[in-house]
Amino acid sequence: MPEVIVLGTAASVPDGEHDTVSLALRSAQGTILVDCGGSPLYKLAQHGVDLAELRAVILSHRHADHVYGLPMLIQGLWLGGRESALPIYGPAQTLDRARRLLEIFQLAEREGLFALEWHSVPLREGRRVVSLGSVQITASPVVHGDNDTIALRFDDNATGGSLVYSSDTEPCASLIRLAAAADLLLHEATGDYDGHSSPQDAAEIAREAGVARLALIHYPVRGVNLEQWRRRAAGFSGEVILATDGDVYRL
Repeated sequence: MPEVIVLGTAASVPDGEHDTVSLALRSAQGTILVDCGGSPLYKLAQHGVDLAELRAVILSHRHADHVYGLPMLIQGLWLGGRESALPIYGPAQTLDRARRLLEIFQLAEREGLFALEWHSVPLREGRRVVSLGSVQITASPVVHGDNDTIALRFDDNATGGSLVYSSDTEPCASLIRLAAAADLLLHEATGDYDGHSSPQDAAEIAREAGVARLALIHYPVRGVNLEQWRRRAAGFSGEVILATDGDVYRL
């Protein structure tokens, strides 16, 4: 059964128990990495994901905490002997930043480097991104300052299960439409900042979208009482959980 593995849950400043946000969609057909902070090879290995399983990478936006692990991912795959092409999806603005990161470390010039296939995701609602077995991934633009940013929805056509990842965003109608009737909404809860959402905001989005469960992610982890942070989302009548590194959600 397809599953989404939570590889990291922290906002931009991690601690010893929470790495920066990233996810992995895993099925019998392979694994897709969503966002690429921290040490992606280490985190994938923690969950028994073999390097050969990696089918694609999706980057939600260009900020450092979501892309800074990409050079090490590419270098590690190269050193590990990967030969098959690696598709990388994201907004055009984000792919430009990612390519420049690789240029800084001269990774694109490595002899024998596998092909990198860059796929720009247009900022249109309900845009199909890619599929993995029975799971279809679609994207919609969200509001994160002047950063082109996409939220993602995972729909398993075999089981009917669905999960939505908000990425970094302030409350917006496009996310409500993307998350409509989802089984689980993984919504950021950074706090009351421009381009971000508080737990109360996440609860309101979950209520308006009619999701079954809400999990807070991309939350501050230093100097914060995390249980109190979770309780701030009490405006949502369904189950509210605080996503933790290592959580696995089955579709």
